[in-house]
Amino acid sequence: MKKCLVVSVICTVIITACQQPSPSSKTVTAEDSSLIDVKDTVTPETIPDSVTLVKADTVSYTEDQLLGRWLQPVPGVDKATQGFQLKKKGVITSINTYSMVYDKWSVSHDTLLLWSHAEGGQQKDSAAVIDTTLIKALTDSTLVLFPIKAAEGYLEEYKKVKGKKR
Repeated sequence: MKKCLVVSVICTVIITACQQPSPSSKTVTAEDSSLIDVKDTVTPETIPDSVTLVKADTVSYTEDQLLGRWLQPVPGVDKATQGFQLKKKGVITSINTYSMVYDKWSVSHDTLLLWSHAEGGQQKDSAAVIDTTLIKALTDSTLVLFPIKAAEGYLEEYKKVKGKKR
């Protein structure tokens, strides 16, 4: 019986020694990696400047490019045209738009701003309106505008007219 007891104790010791230790009940704290000092390997010359890229891709127009008389056909009226004449220093004249009178204009990059107000006895609201339009195309004879409040795909096309006749 002593032999069995000794063999049993030895087996228990061996089995206990071979088992993996149980996880420690200690609390492990995570290391804050933001405090590790890592040398920056990227030099500022290799980082593209996103502002410069946007400026290079942005179309920009000047006041001089837009000066002139711009007309379009009046919808539903044969041979009638309407539009505006853009002059220097923001001066604008309405052409055949009797109830709408333009007050001034300006251009910023690819955006044409037209200030106007309604006139006439039947107009209930004569508040000033600012039409914001994107210039989609501009040549010596054609101006294509997209009013920002219009449905996608809607464009207004104007033709440049020489001369001062209304």
